[in-house]
Formats: sequence, C-alpha cells, structure tokens
Amino acid sequence: MEVHPDHYLSTSEAAQVLNISPSTMRAWARKGRIGYLATVHGWRYYRAGDVYALREARKAQR
Repeated sequence: MEVHPDHYLSTSEAAQVLNISPSTMRAWARKGRIGYLATVHGWRYYRAGDVYALREARKAQR
C-alpha cells in the first residue's frame, strides 16, 4: 500500500510498512531513527515518505 510521500501514517500503520512492532516503531522515534509529529495528546504520526525511505534503506542493508 504505497501512499503519497506527504501523507502521514499512525504508529501502527508505519510499523506495518516496516514489518516491525509498534513498540519498536516508538523506540526508533524516541532514538531519532525516524522523525515524527506528535499531537498534544502524545500520538505520533510519521511522514509516509520517511517511512518508505527507511524501509528501502533496511532492504539495502540485507
């Protein structure tokens, strides 16, 4: 499911694209591995372009 690069994905959606758990996605965000926007309630949203770029970078490392 490719989406427009400027669209934002929730933590669970981004984790699904990267084939990781949502808790790993949150840990990567805390460590600065991927940028995110946070709502005032603490929900994180990830730019689709960044998520797909990270997915491709992970594939290239294999």
